[in-house]
Amino acid sequence: MPSHEQNYQIWNNSYDWSRYQGDEWSAKWGGTDMQWYWTIYPRIRYHLPAQTILDIGPGQGRWTRYLLQHCDNMVLVDLSEKCINACRRRFGEDRVLYKVGSGDSIDFLEDESIDFAFSWETLVYAEIEAVRGYLEGLARKLKPDGRAFLHHSNLASYSAYFDLTIKMPKRLRDFLKTRGLLDYDQWRARSVTAELFARCAEEVGLRVTTQELIPWGGRRLIDCFTTLTRSSGGASPRFKKNPNYHTRAYHIQELSWLYGEGVPW
Repeated sequence: MPSHEQNYQIWNNSYDWSRYQGDEWSAKWGGTDMQWYWTIYPRIRYHLPAQTILDIGPGQGRWTRYLLQHCDNMVLVDLSEKCINACRRRFGEDRVLYKVGSGDSIDFLEDESIDFAFSWETLVYAEIEAVRGYLEGLARKLKPDGRAFLHHSNLASYSAYFDLTIKMPKRLRDFLKTRGLLDYDQWRARSVTAELFARCAEEVGLRVTTQELIPWGGRRLIDCFTTLTRSSGGASPRFKKNPNYHTRAYHIQELSWLYGEGVPW
């Protein structure tokens, strides 16, 4: 996966945000509306509305605009000042606090100030040291009954497979990938598994309530959605493997074209 410095270089300096502001990543769902209402919102709706929401790694506000409809105040933290400045122009100053972050800490927040923390397609690039930093922060910054929904890597569960693919000649690797015969690691963090993520959360005083393992562009379940809370007690964590996650996305895309206008890319 890219280092912190490489991530900064890509998302702050290299990537062209000007055309779609990151919405292009929702194309396989038929657009951001379809992905939000069919994929993201069903997974977090029991945690909304929330007085104060923290969005970790918002990019240029792809999901912030939806989350704002369900809270009084929002906090956006991103390692890219370009993204933070774009969000500031897009959403204004009234209900939103903006922060250029370090990529592993939310120490700038007051303790017990967040009702719900959200992160999508950002922490998948965070290695376990950075993950632990965020979890330690959430253990202090979430309110006693606060919750978090975090999208992170599970790539280390397939370390042997991806270590082998790296040793292949690039031409062979690319040939197999284009024919769907080889999974790509999608730049996911190589030191994180769902199990290790949950163990780190529990060590800092958070309780895992759900984990859902999903594929991302291949067959192996290299990503995970984890829901956390500070509250103690309750039922045992619920765990699900969802190998058909992307199949569902393509069905949603079909609905977008059938009943809507589809997407312009």
